[in-house]
Amino acid sequence: MKRNELKSILEEFYNSSVTVNHILRGIRKPSYEKILNMNEKHNIPFTAWRDIKSYLQENDTPKKNNVQGNL
Repeated sequence: MKRNELKSILEEFYNSSVTVNHILRGIRKPSYEKILNMNEKHNIPFTAWRDIKSYLQENDTPKKNNVQGNL
C-alpha cells in the first residue's frame, strides 16, 4: 500500500490533517475501533499499526528478482 492510499483512507476517519500526518509518521495510532473498521473495509492488517512506517516501506517497495545482473 502506498502512503497516499493510506492517507486517503485515514482522511475518511479523521477530519484533522495534523492527526492523519501524526499517524502516518508513527507518532499516534488510531483507536481500536478505527483499526477494526480499516481492517474490514480496506484490509489493513492489525499488525501494520505496530510500526506503520515500516509497513508502508515494505509494501511500497517493488519486489526485486533474485537475478543478479552484470555490474
